[in-house]
Amino acid sequence: MSETVALPLFPLGSVLFPGMLLPLHIFEPRYRLLLQRAVQNDQPFGIVLIRSGAEVGGPAEPHRIGTTARVVGTTPLPGGRSFIIARGERRFQIEQVDAEREPYLVGLVRYVGEDDGADAEDLADRAADAFGQYLTGLLSTSTDARSESPLGDLRDGTPAEVSYRIAGGLGIDASERQRLLETERTAARLESVIGLLERENTLLADLLAVSYTHLTLPTILRV
Repeated sequence: MSETVALPLFPLGSVLFPGMLLPLHIFEPRYRLLLQRAVQNDQPFGIVLIRSGAEVGGPAEPHRIGTTARVVGTTPLPGGRSFIIARGERRFQIEQVDAEREPYLVGLVRYVGEDDGADAEDLADRAADAFGQYLTGLLSTSTDARSESPLGDLRDGTPAEVSYRIAGGLGIDASERQRLLETERTAARLESVIGLLERENTLLADLLAVSYTHLTLPTILRV
């Protein structure tokens, strides 16, 4: 079992997956201090989904599984605020939370390893195929003329990296994202991702069918 380390925590209403980017507007003094230290010392901090409490102002209770992040871009704003881009690195599990040491939460955490499990590579290919169908469906229902995916080649990297890349691109709620982040084995995460994609692809197909009916019905009636 890995040793515990102290990690500054940034509770949010969203989930960050390893390898994915997250834009953040930093304006609260406690998180301005956290990010200033992270940048100056080139150290990671932890992003965790809020279980209860508020994202701004008062205290927040985080979920136990989160993702370390490192600042990869920052833009200063007036009044000491800043806009940053953070990149997720690795999962961790909170063993204990210290709310007194700093203005922000500090977690005593253990890093969580990646275990692919059986058939992970085949499942990654299936998930990539289903996600390609998902992106095609989204484009078919969108008025946005852009057709390129910001996620690059879906099959690049390990099965774990594929699972996080696809999970990060899915339009699902935070609780479903957290469930995927907490899934211990990559194969099980990919199976869940495939199930979610089958659900979303069915919904998109139904939406396209309704849209097509609405477009063609007036023409039929005029014949």
